[in-house]
Amino acid sequence: MSKHKKTQQLGMNPSTASGRLVKDTLFRLVVEAGHKCYRCGGELTRESFSIEHKVPWLDSEEPRGLFFDQDNIAFSHLACNCKASRNTRKGVTKYPEFVGVSEKRSPSEVAADHRRKYCPQKRKEKYFRTGT
Repeated sequence: MSKHKKTQQLGMNPSTASGRLVKDTLFRLVVEAGHKCYRCGGELTRESFSIEHKVPWLDSEEPRGLFFDQDNIAFSHLACNCKASRNTRKGVTKYPEFVGVSEKRSPSEVAADHRRKYCPQKRKEKYFRTGT
């Protein structure tokens, strides 16, 4: 069957539909098994549901092993998962130009500094130089 026909009948890209089906099926199984948020213990919803690694695998001594270890997998609210991720990556900054800046600054202060360093004139110059 052609991708166009599948897209037409599903109303979306078949890959998108497949991803949604997998997440919906997994969410149903997680709820039926009685799982709660690994971080806060709250009820999970389809919109807030995420899969989380209990022990961060990125930059670990054995990243591949931790990534695929089923005992290292938990379910949590996406917000709880993201918050935990930020807390475990101290010293990492969003903007490379701010390396060495105190982590105690709020995200809005960092964004304000970024805006001050980037003005419409610089954007225009970059566009004419690179085309992007």
